[in-house]
Amino acid sequence: MHSPMDSTRSARQNLAALRRGKRVFLVNTGPRDTGQSDYKNRLTFDDMIQLAPKYEDAGYVAVELHGGARFHQDLMHNRINPFKETLAWKQAMRHTLTQTLIRSTNVFGYRAYPKNVIRETVLACIPTIDIWRCFDFLNHVPNMIPAGEAVLECGGIWEPAISYTESDDTTDAYYLKLTEEIVTTFGGEKNFILAIKDMAGVGSPARIHRLVDRMLQRWPDLIINYHRHSTDGLAVPAVVEAALAGARIIDVTDDAFSRFYGQPPVQAVVARMREVGLKPFINDPVMRETSHVVRGFIGNYEEWESPFKGFSYDVTDHRMPGGAFPSSFEQADKGGFLELMPQILRGMGLGNKMIKYFDVTPGSQITWTTWAAIVQRIFKDGGLAAVDRLLDMLQGFIDDGQDVTKLSGEDRELLMTVYSGATDDLKSLVLGGYGPLPFGWPADWVYESIFGTDWRARVKAEREDVSRALDLPDEDLHEQADRLAAEIGRRGSWEELMLYVAHPQATVEFIQFREKYGDTTRLPSGLWFNGLKERGDAVDFEMHGRPHRLELVSMGETGTDGRRPVTMMVDNQLMVFHVDMPDAVTSGTAVRYAGAAPGEIGATVKGNLWRIGSRTKALSVGDEVAEGEEVANLEVMKTENAVFSPIAGKVTEIAADKNAAVDENQLLVVIEPAE
Repeated sequence: MHSPMDSTRSARQNLAALRRGKRVFLVNTGPRDTGQSDYKNRLTFDDMIQLAPKYEDAGYVAVELHGGARFHQDLMHNRINPFKETLAWKQAMRHTLTQTLIRSTNVFGYRAYPKNVIRETVLACIPTIDIWRCFDFLNHVPNMIPAGEAVLECGGIWEPAISYTESDDTTDAYYLKLTEEIVTTFGGEKNFILAIKDMAGVGSPARIHRLVDRMLQRWPDLIINYHRHSTDGLAVPAVVEAALAGARIIDVTDDAFSRFYGQPPVQAVVARMREVGLKPFINDPVMRETSHVVRGFIGNYEEWESPFKGFSYDVTDHRMPGGAFPSSFEQADKGGFLELMPQILRGMGLGNKMIKYFDVTPGSQITWTTWAAIVQRIFKDGGLAAVDRLLDMLQGFIDDGQDVTKLSGEDRELLMTVYSGATDDLKSLVLGGYGPLPFGWPADWVYESIFGTDWRARVKAEREDVSRALDLPDEDLHEQADRLAAEIGRRGSWEELMLYVAHPQATVEFIQFREKYGDTTRLPSGLWFNGLKERGDAVDFEMHGRPHRLELVSMGETGTDGRRPVTMMVDNQLMVFHVDMPDAVTSGTAVRYAGAAPGEIGATVKGNLWRIGSRTKALSVGDEVAEGEEVANLEVMKTENAVFSPIAGKVTEIAADKNAAVDENQLLVVIEPAE
């Protein structure tokens, strides 16, 4: 049983086939969104590719296997070339379309890219990706135009997505107006699929039914795909109501994949659809068989499952999306402030009412990092009582119409401290760096809290009502190619260059890993994660179409040269490998923090040291830097946070390593002030 889609047909032919059908079609998100939301993108290619023929025979209209954070994780942890990954899926499925997810001008990266990079990225991926779902966290349709134009011009299926949530501002009229803008911008309702991206899983079943129905009354030829996370526990009835209202495509995942934050389990969705008279297009025996395959390997990923388990209807208040919710708990656990998560989530819910936008990447990361920092700062100063005092004050402030004049002097002073430690991303957000906020700019007090008493001059000089991302100058790709060549010692391929543009450090490390260890893509996940530990441990696998077997025979003692002999049986041939061993004794150097000296520059937030230097210039000891020059960049929940030098001078020390996890105010760079 195959879907009516065919990857050899044109986009227009496939869309016409969807309109002709009277069935409800299903997209399986297991390899990408479920894998990201519940397993932090650690699902290996060798495990996942087993599912390709099953998905084909099950009749899924598409499989979402690419995009979001997986592109980065493929390079950084799974050591997979994302282009080769999608090519393998494409070759394995003729009637099941491949699907990716991009973040408007961010595409697969963490920053806004100019139009030439967006176009070249689409060109690099279009041979192996059929459906391009694209969202913008501000629902700013112009931000989606560069990618949409490239996809439509290249013959791909364009799927602009509405970022959906429920609030006083997100009325049916708002979403209908947004849909009209999308229909007008992209050439009419027959030219694309429209996704309703319920990223946090907060849409009530009745509301979703009503919204889909009103959309189709206005645009009857519109193909609607409802995408929803399971977080609040109401995913199954919600997606069925969307289908009853006329949504032609529904996102699901395999039962064995479904945990807490991915998409709803396919078998329950199919059963409920049939109970209400719908006819989902699916091959039941193969649908169930696919879950049996997943159960055979899913145990290998327990280490990466979220530490917070179970549905949470509270998501309707804080609106943290499925992909970010478990990651936030993991970060809080590692950072030692897990006990503050109830207060952080409450703060996020209040913050959503003061600065209004959609909590989906990068908005969810901005909200999370902002409120995690606020709550920790207040907690350090005054304990839990001080945190509760702040949150109670904000709740009363919101309930009273956010009228600053009604606050006491003490409460107003407290209010002004809320956003005083704002990150660069939050500052950029309220100045229009990502585009105009969907429900208007925040109140004046927000700007005063962020920028201080001279906020009016800052807003007048810098705030814009159009997205700055659309005016970025073209990137010099030849210059980028030269930088890549300098780092890897050769000219990179076009694919390697496009990987490098999106994720420079991860790409260099991936290439170096491949040159040292070869192509490890098809190593079984058990071997990839655990290795061969005991004598007699063995693994059978295929590579390049040929079967292979590795068996551990013995491991000798580490020699004076720091190498250890390991004897292996490789395809029935005894071979000895001399393996470099890590140092037995670590330096034990204590973490250093920036002091009062102006030349000691510390981390502005807790995160990963994403870059030392700027995008155009790596920083080394001896380099001269100007006042205000970027000297480092910290990645926190998929957002970049630049660190700038407060003085001009010469770099005398770089005190942290790239990609290292660093604490707030941990020493990064030391600069000797210029005379």
